[in-house]
Amino acid sequence: MRRPGGKVAILGGGMAGLSTAWRLSEPGWRDRFESITVYQRGWRLGGKGASSRGVNDRIEEHGLHVWLGSYENAFALLRECYAELDRPATDPSSPIRTWQEAIVPADNPGLAEQWGTGWLTWLGTHPRNGMTPGEPGGTGQEITVVEFVQRAVQLVVAFADSLRDAAPADLQLTATAEQAPAAPPPVVGAVQRGILAALLAIADPQVRAGPPGKAIEQAVDAVRAVIDYEERPDHRRSWLLISLVVAAVRGVVADNLINHPNGFRAINDEEFGDWVLRHGGHPDVLESAFVRGLYDLVFGYDHGDPRRPAVGAGVMVFLIGFVLFGYKGAIFWKMTAGMGDVVMAPLYQALRRRGVKFEFFHRLDSLHVDDLGVAIDAITLGRQVRLADGVGHYDPLVDVRGLAVFPSAPRGDQIQARSGMRTLESHFAARDDVETVVLQRGKDFDHIVLAVSVGMIPVVAAELIEDRPEWREMTANLRTVATQAFQLWLRPDEHALGWSKPGATITAYARPFETWASMPQTLWAENWLDPDRPGAVAYFCGSLRAPWPVNGDHPDYVRRYRDLVHRDAADYVDRYLGLYFPNAVSEQGFKWELLCGNDGRRGAAAMATQHVSVNIDPSDRYVQSVPGSDKYRLRPDESGYDNLILAGDWTDCGLNAGCIEAAVMSGFEAANALLGHGRYHRIRGFYLR
Repeated sequence: MRRPGGKVAILGGGMAGLSTAWRLSEPGWRDRFESITVYQRGWRLGGKGASSRGVNDRIEEHGLHVWLGSYENAFALLRECYAELDRPATDPSSPIRTWQEAIVPADNPGLAEQWGTGWLTWLGTHPRNGMTPGEPGGTGQEITVVEFVQRAVQLVVAFADSLRDAAPADLQLTATAEQAPAAPPPVVGAVQRGILAALLAIADPQVRAGPPGKAIEQAVDAVRAVIDYEERPDHRRSWLLISLVVAAVRGVVADNLINHPNGFRAINDEEFGDWVLRHGGHPDVLESAFVRGLYDLVFGYDHGDPRRPAVGAGVMVFLIGFVLFGYKGAIFWKMTAGMGDVVMAPLYQALRRRGVKFEFFHRLDSLHVDDLGVAIDAITLGRQVRLADGVGHYDPLVDVRGLAVFPSAPRGDQIQARSGMRTLESHFAARDDVETVVLQRGKDFDHIVLAVSVGMIPVVAAELIEDRPEWREMTANLRTVATQAFQLWLRPDEHALGWSKPGATITAYARPFETWASMPQTLWAENWLDPDRPGAVAYFCGSLRAPWPVNGDHPDYVRRYRDLVHRDAADYVDRYLGLYFPNAVSEQGFKWELLCGNDGRRGAAAMATQHVSVNIDPSDRYVQSVPGSDKYRLRPDESGYDNLILAGDWTDCGLNAGCIEAAVMSGFEAANALLGHGRYHRIRGFYLR
C-alpha cells in the first residue's frame, strides 16, 4: 500500500540533509512516507563537516570545526542522537558513549592583535554559566533588538564595574554584569549615565525621535580620558570594545530597529563597518582584533580578500548577540575526536536503525523540470562504483580504537575496484561512471530535498535557474569563498612548546591562516607509534582567494591552488608559529625536527606529510553573508516547485550565515515543510524572523 507522503529523496548527506532525515524519520514515520533515501557523492557523510582517518589513523578534517555554545539546534540533534543510540547499553566498550564525551567545553577563546612590530594574544573572559545547550524540551526563543541592546549595555556595565577595583593591568570585559558598585568613581558614573541614556532612548519614543546618545558619547570620552590608550594594549582594546558596543546601541536607536518590522534585517544592505562608522564608532574599531575576529568567524571577506570586509550589518550585529549573549555552558565547545567520528557516524548509525536508506557513490548531476514548470520530473545521478559481489549495501564505517569512523578512501572490501577512487568526492575529477541513473517522479521519488552546497546549485540546477527569476537572482547574488586549512602534529606537548592555556582557540592573527585551535584532546583517538607519537596537534584555517567559476583547465586550477596552500602553510609555520609555541622556534625559524612525519620523513620534509585541506571544490566553498544578499536567499519551503524543498546554510533559515547551526535549522525547517508544520516548529535558540 502506498503511503500518503510517498518516497522522499534527499540529495546530499551534509548536515542539512542529515538533519532533514532525522526529523522526517521520527517514530511513526512509515505511516506517512514509503521511504526516505539519502543520495551522496563518494563514500563519506558530512559535507563541509566531514572528516576521515588517514595514516596512523590520524583525524583529517575538512577544516577547523568548533561549536558555539549558542548552537541550540545542533546540540539538541546531537543529544537526541546519542540518547537514541544508547551506547552505554548497546555498545558499552565504545570510548565515546554519550554526547558529553563527544564534545566538551573549551574555555579559552582568544584574539591576536598587532602591537608595534609584534603580536600579542588576548584570551577572553567568558565565564561558564549553569546551562547546557540543547536541553530536552527546550523551546524556541527569538533574540529581539531590545534584548540585544539590553545585553550590549550589560557589557559596558561589566567594564565599568571592573574599573572600580581593578589595577590598570587588570582591565577586562566580560559578557555578564554582576553586582552594582556601592560607590562608583567618576568614570564609572559617566559610563552608567551613558547606559541610562541608551535605555531611556529605547523606552521613550519622544527621546528616541531626537538626537540620541549625547550622554553615551560623554561616557566614552570619559573612559578614554582615564586610560593609557597609546601605551597600554589592554586599555586600548577595552576602549575599542566600548566604542563598538556604543556605536551598535546608537545605531539600533537611530535606525529605529526597535519598531522596524524587519528588525536586524532592515540594515542588511549596508556593510557592517560602514554602519559602525556611520553611528560614531572610532575608525580604529574596524582594525581591532575583536572586529577582525568577527569577520574571520564567517570568512567575511569579498572573494577572500582581507582588504575588503563584506558582511551585512544586520547579520553581523545579530551574530554578536548570538555568540556573546546566547551561549550555554561555555562559549566554545570542541569535539574529542573528528567531527565525522562524533557527529556524522553516530547520525548515520541512528538513521540506519530507523530505516533510512543511504545510496553512497551517487553523484547528483541535474534536476529536470516538468513540461508545466510546476514540479521536478526527474533526477539524473552518476553512479560512481558498483558494490562488490554479495554486498547488499555499502557500509561506510571502519573501527579505530573502538570507534566507528569514516576512512580516507572507499572500503575496498565493499566495492569493485576502479581507478581514481580517492577522487570520487571531487567535482574536478574525471567522470568515469559505471552507470547513469535517472530517477522518475511517481516511481522513484515523490518529494525531493535539495541539500547540496550553494556552490553546486549552478551545476545541478541549470534548468531551474533558466526557468525561474528567483533562482537566477539567488545564484547571481549569493557569494561563496574558498577556504584553506592544515593540521600540524608535533612531538612535544603544548607546555613544552611554551603554551600554557590548553584548549585555546585564537583568531585575528597573521594571514592567510588567521585562526588556530589547540586540539590535543583528539590525540587519544589516533594510532601513532614511537618515535613519531605526537604530544600536540594544532589546527589552522583561513579564507582563500580562489575565484569561481573559472574558465580554462580545471586540473591546472586545482594544481595551482594546492601548491599555493601547501607552500603558504610551510611558510606560515616557519614565520608565525612562535606566537603560540615560542619554544618551537629559534633565530633561524621553526625547529622542523619537532614535527611528526609519515613514511620515515624527518625535519622539513615532514611538513609535506601534514594534513592540508584546499577547499576550492564548489561543494566545499563557504556561503557568505555579503551586504544586500540576504533578500535573495530562498526559504526551505519556497523553491517554487510543488515537490522540491531546500536545505542548507545558504537558505533563509533565520540564521543567515554559514555554520553548522544554520544547516541544522534549515534541515529542520525543510522537514517541517514536508510534514505540514509551521516554519519554526521545534526550532530553538536565537534566530531572525
